[in-house]
Amino acid sequence: MATSDILGLFTTPEQYQLAQQQAQQAQAIQYANLDPMARANYGTFRAGQRLGGAIGGALGGQDPQLQMISMRQQLASQLDQNDPASFMKVAQLAAQSGDPQFAMAIADAGRQMQAGMATARKATAEAEKAELTIKQEKDFRDELSKLVDPTEEDIVRVATKYGSSDKVLSIIQTSITKAKDRQERLDIANERVQARLDIEKDKIQAQKDRDLDRATTQKERDEAQRKFDERMKQADRDSREALAKIVGSLKQPPAPTLTTIQNPENPSETITVDARIYQGGGKNAAGVIGLGKPSAAQEKATLLKTQMGKDLDFAITELTDITKEGGLIDQSTGSGAGRLVDLGAGFFGQATKGAIAIGQLEPVADLALKMVPRFEGPQSDKDTKSYKEAAGQLANPTLPTKIRKEAGKTVLRLMKERKNQFVTKELASEGVGASPASNPSSGQTSKGTKFQVLPD
Repeated sequence: MATSDILGLFTTPEQYQLAQQQAQQAQAIQYANLDPMARANYGTFRAGQRLGGAIGGALGGQDPQLQMISMRQQLASQLDQNDPASFMKVAQLAAQSGDPQFAMAIADAGRQMQAGMATARKATAEAEKAELTIKQEKDFRDELSKLVDPTEEDIVRVATKYGSSDKVLSIIQTSITKAKDRQERLDIANERVQARLDIEKDKIQAQKDRDLDRATTQKERDEAQRKFDERMKQADRDSREALAKIVGSLKQPPAPTLTTIQNPENPSETITVDARIYQGGGKNAAGVIGLGKPSAAQEKATLLKTQMGKDLDFAITELTDITKEGGLIDQSTGSGAGRLVDLGAGFFGQATKGAIAIGQLEPVADLALKMVPRFEGPQSDKDTKSYKEAAGQLANPTLPTKIRKEAGKTVLRLMKERKNQFVTKELASEGVGASPASNPSSGQTSKGTKFQVLPD
């Protein structure tokens, strides 16, 4: 938002003075239509107004509304369109000068600029990520080419070093296909071993027959039978050993069971783990494949929580200022009669100090109503209602200032005591602070270590 756009949201000193002149012209037209007696009374009233204005000007007094408009224009001139921090600085100065409405408008503009810059940085980061992906793919293929007779474990190790979780999953899928191929190869090898065994047994049987034909005594026949039995047993042993060697050559370590979980050492990020061997710990622990990619819902919730934290800190600062002795609440209108006076002054284009203070309190009350603490227990609905009522009383000009000040202190106390329990409607819609049914589901590794599986 440009400086001119921000100023366009508010009346400039020249516009304010022009409005005053137009109001005086309208009054002059009405005066021309009055009867003689009414003209005389009105003339006396106007003379008193001019006299009061002259005396006030001589004593250095200024129109409060004109003074506020001039200060806004002066603060807006300090904005740097390329530096969101300058907006936050001006917002702080506006808040310190007793103008929270302008402070919030400037802060919102600064956040919009910050969001725009973040979008641009994200686009740049995505482009850089694409370039990095190409480089990682090349490095991945180069290191794979250096492996001699690599096992599945070797391939997964290289993939986790250079590839993403998707790459690892793709490799695991490939390993499943390879497992089917290994089984087919094993079946073929088993058939070949069995065929060789049958041939060998036929040879042994033929040898036995020849030995029996040559035997002339019972002792020689018994020796032929003994050699036959021994040769058959040896053939079976040789067959089993050959099959065992083939199975060993085809055997590969089991594929990892990949699961994305919340990093116990940093809840703001996720990690992808092999649930078979993971036993707890952060991204450097055994069984951790690598960092997981947060879902779009997680990223949005993180941004909303960060923004709410900033808004909460700002609200606490404002509530502390307005509830102190001599603060905005004490300066504001605090009765029905006072409100009528404010309305009467407004009819003539004037603003009382009490009305100006009420205008400055309204954005603070609105901000408090946007955020509600997440009360629990049987009294939760009642407590929420009480909080909203207290926040709604802050800028009510018909209530005594003492009541509104106590309401402000109640809201301030709850914000400080339950700072980590606040939630906005946007956060609730993303499932943050909702019912336990929307919480991440739990899981357990083969070692018995419990973890929480994050939603997609």
